[in-house]
Amino acid sequence: MIEKIAQILCELISIESISANSNLDIIAYIERILASSGVSSRRVPSPAGCKASLLATIGPVDRPGVVLSAHTDVVPVEGQAWTVPPFAGVIRDERVYGRGATDMKGFLAVVLASVPRLKDAATAAPVHLAFSYDEEVGCRGAPDLVRALMQSVVPPALAIVGEPTTMRVVRAHKGKVARRLTVTGRTGHSAMPHRAANAVDAGVAIAHTLRAFADEEVARGGDAAFDPPYTTIHVGSLHGGSMVNLVPERAALEYEIRTMPGRDAGEILARIDEVVARERDRLRANAPEADIVSEELSAYPGLDTAADAAVTRLVARMAGDTQPATTVAFGTEAGLYAEAGIPTLVCGPGDMARGHKADEWIGFDELAAANVMMDRLADLLRRPSEEWIRVS
Repeated sequence: MIEKIAQILCELISIESISANSNLDIIAYIERILASSGVSSRRVPSPAGCKASLLATIGPVDRPGVVLSAHTDVVPVEGQAWTVPPFAGVIRDERVYGRGATDMKGFLAVVLASVPRLKDAATAAPVHLAFSYDEEVGCRGAPDLVRALMQSVVPPALAIVGEPTTMRVVRAHKGKVARRLTVTGRTGHSAMPHRAANAVDAGVAIAHTLRAFADEEVARGGDAAFDPPYTTIHVGSLHGGSMVNLVPERAALEYEIRTMPGRDAGEILARIDEVVARERDRLRANAPEADIVSEELSAYPGLDTAADAAVTRLVARMAGDTQPATTVAFGTEAGLYAEAGIPTLVCGPGDMARGHKADEWIGFDELAAANVMMDRLADLLRRPSEEWIRVS
């Protein structure tokens, strides 16, 4: 079985599904694998139609089942010192190397290799395969995918998002909002700044306030289960100006907020909007045409499944994880499934410490461990979900 998984993984890696490009080639490949086992699927297209998520249900659609979630996109490789071709799928010393091997085509390959046995097993409960686009650039494809899932089936009893967690069960992570502020002022000679409106000054003032808000969140504290154990506010970039003797008329600032479970991102954003409005008014005192435009880059909710929930114990048994469920620093699509009312955990093969890096790899042993989880899932699907959730 591991040879089949490795072959599928190498073929997935060979499809360059970088987020900046269309993912329709990898979607077509997945469709062919599903069709070869007699499983039908449907696309959930992006607004422009150049990308798509894929949704397939194996088993009875009128009963609660399990969602297996993965994303099809990967991050770029430019500027990284790879020693193997990043889009070839190289097998060496019982490891598969290539972009996405860990994040997260390894889990996707395990699921696709398991389709025949899942089809045979899914007699009392279904399994839903939900594969998204553009997760790496802000979980952009998942909202429509989750919506399509919930409109087409009985609400699932469980969702497993197969991000690389070394097969540890992850019950919680932070939410995220990222925005870009584009500041337009008025240029002029630096000897007469009172006749201009300095866009960089406005950007710096906003960044300074964001730093103060970040310090407030540190003081507020949070949950020691997270690292760091508080909501973070981070300025990622601030650009503007061209010459020292010219008042800059444009600047751009990008920031993100990563919220602890229970912390209202809307409250923080409202305070930031007030700061932006004050800086806009200050610029317009000299230049009525000045403006600050806010653009959302990405947003997804956090995950906060209880450590002692029945589904948490169930996934731990499936994964062979004997340690207490944990948290991770990175975000996933799991919060979107949980927000839709589906109890959700994150668990998958590979280590995120290898993700997004040169010579990304996943071991045969890690793929085999995920394959065992699929065996245990197949056993569950022969019984109604109410039965295996109740005894967890």
